[in-house]
Amino acid sequence: MKTYHIAILGSKDAILGFKAIGVKPVSVTSKTEMLEKLEKLCDSGEYAVLLITEDFFAQGKDEVFELSKRPLPAIIPIPSHRGSEGLGQEKIKRIVEQAVGSDILDK
Repeated sequence: MKTYHIAILGSKDAILGFKAIGVKPVSVTSKTEMLEKLEKLCDSGEYAVLLITEDFFAQGKDEVFELSKRPLPAIIPIPSHRGSEGLGQEKIKRIVEQAVGSDILDK
């Protein structure tokens, strides 16, 4: 059975603490660097989950959604140390809307 790993992409300040719990921190400083490293991690076949801070997720949202169509890894936006921008909820809403055919999560 193959063992998969978890990585997190974001600014150094936002991701360093994750190393203590076994998550591989991948520091990025620009949209271009984030997309290059994200694609490399996706293509490696070593990761089941890739966390990405919402600030960088927002910068490359369309490209990240395309990569998210693969079965693995799951790409999950999480709040950075600056707080949530609601992008994780938006991603779930988009996935549910695609699966069901309408927006059932609208308030």
